[in-house]
Amino acid sequence: MTYYPRRPVKSFQDLEVYQKLLAIAVIVVKGIPPKRPAPEVARPLESGDKSQRDILSKDQGNIGSGTVAALHECALSLPIKIAAAHSLRFGNTEQAIRILEEIMVGCNKIVVYLELYRDLYNSAPEVATGVDEASDNETGTGGHVIKDNGNIGSGTIELEFFEEQIKNILSIRFKILHLQRSWIKFTPSIGKK
Repeated sequence: MTYYPRRPVKSFQDLEVYQKLLAIAVIVVKGIPPKRPAPEVARPLESGDKSQRDILSKDQGNIGSGTVAALHECALSLPIKIAAAHSLRFGNTEQAIRILEEIMVGCNKIVVYLELYRDLYNSAPEVATGVDEASDNETGTGGHVIKDNGNIGSGTIELEFFEEQIKNILSIRFKILHLQRSWIKFTPSIGKK
């Protein structure tokens, strides 16, 4: 077995966990649409009843908008938190360790949001005959076909997209745990507690 030492970490951009979290954030935000109009909003109200209009608020008029917004916010915040933790690594190690803990919680949240979206808002998957390279380049979804003909509930994201992203997030979470342990190990004041 050949051992290849890793490149030295000169900035947070050299951290593998940062690079992978950034890639997943881009794939998730591009792959899951931010808003889908709900049926009540897509067609005008038949009656002039004001009570029906008051029921729909701005955010309630979109299917899964709360879940998608939370997913996007969480996915986009994790690379930023890695950068912050790396900056505090030598100055305030205890706070850097806490930020890594927050990142691991964020990874768990992303998994939950992906599962919620998959199970609640993604309609039954259509069988794709193959992945077209042009569609992969246009969508930026890591080779997964996303079909949407504009109808409510008709946009389908292949289940493999969700499974792959969940697997990647859990793998990164495990690497962040190891990073946290190594930071603790090389910080004598924290390592002895």
